[in-house]
Amino acid sequence: MTEIVECTGLYHIYKTGTLEVVALQGLDLKVAEAEMVAVVGRSGSGKTTLMNILAALETPSAGQARVAGIDIVALSARARLEYHRRVVGYVWQNARASLVAELTAAENIQLPLLGTGLARGERLSRTDSLLAMLKMGDRADLRPASLSAGEQQRLAVAVALANLPRLLLADEPTAELDRAAAGRLLQDLARLREELGITVLLVTHDPLVERNVDRVVRIRDGRTSTETRWSGSADEAVANELVIMDRAGRIQIPGVHLEALRLKDRVRIRRQGDRLVISRHDDEEEPE
Repeated sequence: MTEIVECTGLYHIYKTGTLEVVALQGLDLKVAEAEMVAVVGRSGSGKTTLMNILAALETPSAGQARVAGIDIVALSARARLEYHRRVVGYVWQNARASLVAELTAAENIQLPLLGTGLARGERLSRTDSLLAMLKMGDRADLRPASLSAGEQQRLAVAVALANLPRLLLADEPTAELDRAAAGRLLQDLARLREELGITVLLVTHDPLVERNVDRVVRIRDGRTSTETRWSGSADEAVANELVIMDRAGRIQIPGVHLEALRLKDRVRIRRQGDRLVISRHDDEEEPE
């Protein structure tokens, strides 16, 4: 399986005067080509910082980040512009941030295509195709203010996909939508992933998103902590959750297990063959 996103040991520190805030602390992440992945975590966990780094909008303080084989940490200004045009598309949480209010839906999609060398006929054809894929063909001549919140977000997706990027990043794409509109958007993203062969990486707090992707990666304290592949019921997914071990051998046990087993303070670790067993420290130790 070819990996399109490879992040290793990412650190990012924000400095304001004498204050330093560490947003990422050695984060590792790999995303396969044509995979649809949700990144989740509490506010301040580093999710948006990660997305901004992958979008080449911010540069990490340390670590490596490659997208489609490109070292995005070392991009020159010219290479960064080409990266934005050809490799990555970004959907903001507020769809209106991606749209020009004075332009129609069709004109908004055509805007990123200007200066790419595409003939006018090709630009119009691609615009019509994207509008059709997102079931917005009858909205082509409307301005954003005349569209519903769900339609504005789908238009923002079309704008992000105008240059047919290999990676689509979406920051809380369903946050401002009702459940019906959010469900339609997720269905659209899944279908576009299949039809265009793109990779989709979303940041979300929405559990509906988590159940509509291939994999959920959780970030805690600026680094990846667990990941889940949905293949059955929610209970089966939790039971089969993978815990990420960092290079120092540390793991973060999911809260659901800490609560269910009443694990806190000190825990007992013992080896059984090729397995490690974690239990409460007051459990009686099993005989060898």
